[in-house]
Amino acid sequence: MHPILFHIGSFVVHSYGVLIVLGFSVGLWYALRHCRLSLISEPEGSPRRIHPDRIFDIGFYGLLWGLVGARFFFVAIDTGDYIHHPLEAFAIWEGGLTIQGAMLFGVLFMVWYCKKHKLVTLAAADVVAMSFPLAYAIGRVGCLLNGCCYGAPTTLPWGVRFPDENNPSILTPPSQPIQVYDSIINLFLFAWLYKWQQKKRPDGELFWAYVAMYGVDRCLLEPLRIGGTSTYDIPSLHLTYTEIVSFLMFVAGVISVKWLRKHRPSYSYGELPPHLPDTSVPLTLVSTEPRVMVEEGRK
Repeated sequence: MHPILFHIGSFVVHSYGVLIVLGFSVGLWYALRHCRLSLISEPEGSPRRIHPDRIFDIGFYGLLWGLVGARFFFVAIDTGDYIHHPLEAFAIWEGGLTIQGAMLFGVLFMVWYCKKHKLVTLAAADVVAMSFPLAYAIGRVGCLLNGCCYGAPTTLPWGVRFPDENNPSILTPPSQPIQVYDSIINLFLFAWLYKWQQKKRPDGELFWAYVAMYGVDRCLLEPLRIGGTSTYDIPSLHLTYTEIVSFLMFVAGVISVKWLRKHRPSYSYGELPPHLPDTSVPLTLVSTEPRVMVEEGRK
């Protein structure tokens, strides 16, 4: 493990924080690139024609609110470690974030922002859904370097020994590198959504599809996890908090995709939704003659 990358004087640069920022930067770069292209390819009036400045605000402030939600939910789930040391609840650079909390607070901010600035929330959510798995895959590498979020002991040849969360001076037996699995899965989800976005679809379908697929991702990986978020909340059913939330995410995502396909119009990139008139000017009506500006009263 490599939780500390380097020092700048007495200032410690943690790998976890660096990878979170790197992942966010890459995801935001993709979202901004997508929006710049949409200004060229999408007709006037299209909900998918979102200015990059708007998506930057959603990404930047969404990250801040996401960090608040991620830490809040982690501390709420694992309160035992913070009762006697409450100030440690603010030490996010040491790890300890729940992605479900980040998603919830980030989405709530996005909805508020879109309402305030009269953006179509579902169209903006699709842009976020495309960039999120890319950012998440990189951020999970930070978990690996930090030595957190690891899995149960394994005999597989790629098992990794992590500092024990209860006694960091002792290494665990070879354990499942859950962080690596999660990163690979989300890279596949990004590639899948990238293909999906090129199809004729209603706004919001990519967002809810990712919510459902992420729920499946966590339901598959959670049985391999150990640690603060893997305590059984329903012992009789062997279900953890994360498994319960992930299952609900899957159900909500599937239902929402089906509802959108039934009740919202599908359209391709470069087109307007069927209920909106095409107000763009046909290229054949745009004059190619040079404009001559005449100033009256000047000889």
